[in-house]
Amino acid sequence: MPGFNEPYFCVTLSVMNDVAPEQNYWKKCSTCKKEIPFEAKYFLCSVSTCRHERTGYRFCSVGCWDAHLGYANHRSAFAEEMNAPSRDSTFTGNADLSRQPIKKIVPSVSVPMPTVKSATSRLPATDTLGVVSKIKQFIREQSGFNTSECCIEALTKKTVEECLKGIERAKVAGRKTVMGRDIL
Repeated sequence: MPGFNEPYFCVTLSVMNDVAPEQNYWKKCSTCKKEIPFEAKYFLCSVSTCRHERTGYRFCSVGCWDAHLGYANHRSAFAEEMNAPSRDSTFTGNADLSRQPIKKIVPSVSVPMPTVKSATSRLPATDTLGVVSKIKQFIREQSGFNTSECCIEALTKKTVEECLKGIERAKVAGRKTVMGRDIL
């Protein structure tokens, strides 16, 4: 670890592109951190908050773009295919700012919901999956009603069914992470 008396190095970055002169790539993918080479294809999200320079989201593939949808909560989005600038234009400041994006509409993966019969036929035995006191408190605050034990059991069963459906949808989509869109 450098001490206080040792010199430190400053890297001068191009103000326009934040690319160091010795850097051999244009940017890194916002999801997988893979390097995006100069003059290579990359993808931008169509939503304005994602494509803003301040956010700087750039994706090396449609798969990486799709992965950011799990936390971005876009209603309707697609990936736009773009080309990274050349190395020369990056450092001379002559990047072609008039480039029009090539729109590539990427529909959401529409995965058919598993039938309730297939999900319920293999329901594992589970404990209560909700905080009973919070459920009872919510029902009482919303309606003034009491909550029976069979209500809690029904909610647990429904939660297990929805989780199993979400697992199936994530498998079909080729992911190992169950996301909110798999449940809804």
